[in-house]
Amino acid sequence: MSNIEDELTGLTIDLVRINSVNPPGLTNDIASFIREWLGRRGYQGHVYEYEKGKPNIIAKVGRGSPTLILNGHMDVVPPGESSKWSVPPFSGKVIDGKIFGRGTTDMKGGLAALMMAFIDLAPQVENSDASLIFSATVDEESGGHPGVEALVNNGVLRGDAAIIAEPTGASRFCIAEKGLAQVRINTMGRPAHGSLPILGRNAILELINAVNESAKAINEFNRGIKLPRDLEAPIENSAKIYGAAARGIGLRVDDNELGNIIGSVSFNPGVIRGGSKINMVPDSAELELDMRVPPGASSRQVIDYLAARLGDSARVEVIDVSEPNYTPINSEIVASVRDSIIEEGKQPVPLILTGATDGRYLRAAGIPVVIYGPGELAMAHSYDEYVAIDDLKDSLIVMEKAIQRFLGLGRYGKKIGNKRN
Repeated sequence: MSNIEDELTGLTIDLVRINSVNPPGLTNDIASFIREWLGRRGYQGHVYEYEKGKPNIIAKVGRGSPTLILNGHMDVVPPGESSKWSVPPFSGKVIDGKIFGRGTTDMKGGLAALMMAFIDLAPQVENSDASLIFSATVDEESGGHPGVEALVNNGVLRGDAAIIAEPTGASRFCIAEKGLAQVRINTMGRPAHGSLPILGRNAILELINAVNESAKAINEFNRGIKLPRDLEAPIENSAKIYGAAARGIGLRVDDNELGNIIGSVSFNPGVIRGGSKINMVPDSAELELDMRVPPGASSRQVIDYLAARLGDSARVEVIDVSEPNYTPINSEIVASVRDSIIEEGKQPVPLILTGATDGRYLRAAGIPVVIYGPGELAMAHSYDEYVAIDDLKDSLIVMEKAIQRFLGLGRYGKKIGNKRN
């Protein structure tokens, strides 16, 4: 391996070995490591902490325009049962050109690539009229509220565009993500003895009716969605990728059916509660419902539509909500990533993510975002999670070229203010 590969591989392994599981999502240890790593190379990482034990790290070079944000989150999901891993989940063990461990794909491999890109290009940025921000942030796996959301709301993260290194793979990039509409549906009944249910009103049966009515309402809502044309290819591409991953584990799925699901509001009753004793008619029940909303629709509109459909038969409470969002395919940051992939001899493949990322907060603030980083979508949150070293290296090369393109550095031309020479 080259020196760059050695350093990138070693950095990824070091990050994986630092436990930053969420919950609880404490990042003191990994944040300290990143600050020290930056400091040894002459750059200061500033701490912004909005929740105790969860410091964000921000480093910036340059004072001009445009400003590009590089973002990655430090927290990872729990490893699950250790016995289901072939290697210890925080070992960062290298086998056959792959680094194994929790967070290798989601997204400590991407975080390592961003750190390397920032350090590699900082001297060029310092001698230009542009600016580059590196941000290692918290709590993405739990909503990002004391992380990117707080940093954006407090004016810390401001820029003209952003690259978030969530896993896409070296030849793919994501321009869109579905919105989040999570609600709690509550139904009320009247208690009675279980032997005489006619004397009561069963809240669980009321909830079953509400769930069935909700499913019908969402099916009706989906028929009125008009997707942006920019997203036709990303939806088709994503369906193929998810379909291939599903068939790889023995599931029988159709890519067209997957495409229809990705391009519509999904409906997943995730948690149900009700009743207190088997011989009592339950007087309350509730369902936690997860829905993901494509661009072309509004998450708030979906919730309002559902609440109106259920009327007085159930109460709908919002758990969490974010709007679907995307970056136009012809935007400068998208072109910078796409053209850099092409320059490396690969066919660029645009995607849409079915889940939410911290990109939603940046796009809501008017900052165009591209998701691009090493790793496989199907590997995130899985047992024996890994990132391929070749993918790390290839993604770093593309990432650095995309940064240079967007900021007008090196052979891509010097940027004076907002104009290229």
